[in-house]
Amino acid sequence: MAKRWSYIVLLLLPLSIVAQDQLMYDQYRDLSFYNPAVTNVEGNYSHYVQAWMHAAFASKDFIKHYDSDIYEDYEAGARYQGRKNGHLFSASYHYDGYSFFHQHTIGLSYGYEFVFKEIHHLSVGGRLQVNFCDIMLNKLSVQADWLKNFQMTPDFDLGIQYRLRGLNLGLAVVNVAGNSAANNTALIMYERRGYLNISYDFALGTKKNVVLSPHLLFYLGQHTAAADIGIDLNFWKYAHVGYTFRMLEMRHLVTAGFEYKGFTLDVAAELVALNRKERLQVCLGYKF
Repeated sequence: MAKRWSYIVLLLLPLSIVAQDQLMYDQYRDLSFYNPAVTNVEGNYSHYVQAWMHAAFASKDFIKHYDSDIYEDYEAGARYQGRKNGHLFSASYHYDGYSFFHQHTIGLSYGYEFVFKEIHHLSVGGRLQVNFCDIMLNKLSVQADWLKNFQMTPDFDLGIQYRLRGLNLGLAVVNVAGNSAANNTALIMYERRGYLNISYDFALGTKKNVVLSPHLLFYLGQHTAAADIGIDLNFWKYAHVGYTFRMLEMRHLVTAGFEYKGFTLDVAAELVALNRKERLQVCLGYKF
């Protein structure tokens, strides 16, 4: 019986960790975390630094199906993005304290933007990232003494992004190598996924100070396939609000942000209808 449960846990572990391997698109619809060809450094700015934190709150109906410490979910991280003469680069650190593991991810990316006839912008980029995962075996409900506590998994992402006036269209593949850490059998597997994003910015008003942006993100992986659909409103480039519906797990995400003299503040609230969890995220940044 114990051996049977060990196999069940091994099947579930990759799915649990796969769900956490992406940085923070959930929080802010920030495509640069999925596509290394996308950057947030625009206009007169050359640098952008960010720091964020994330916490989840589970309902009693969700908690009763797990041990008291299995449903914990908290994250934090920091990132730097730069841009110079068409060169795009970034460095990031992300900590994930979800469930029965603590994961530290370090990422480095580089890209380049080609401009044709001043209106066609085509960016290509790649990112190398290394995941350091500390698995807390004492939090698992079964005994599997042969499992390793610590796993290190390198991988890389590739992306391309095209922009023409208000149109944004991109394609990316993350975890290209599809690496896994193993000890007799696969323990941690980072799912290879393809992402297709499309959006269009409609400038409204006589002075074009309000921008309405419907967006769609479709992704296909080895174990999952889903789509996000939503809309954003940007006011005078100082404030924005948005709503996104994620078909996977029936998620509802509301975002709001403010920017003033390079300082940025973003807040997001998320309701996961399928398992009745609520999440709150806060991100602070500075552009210069």
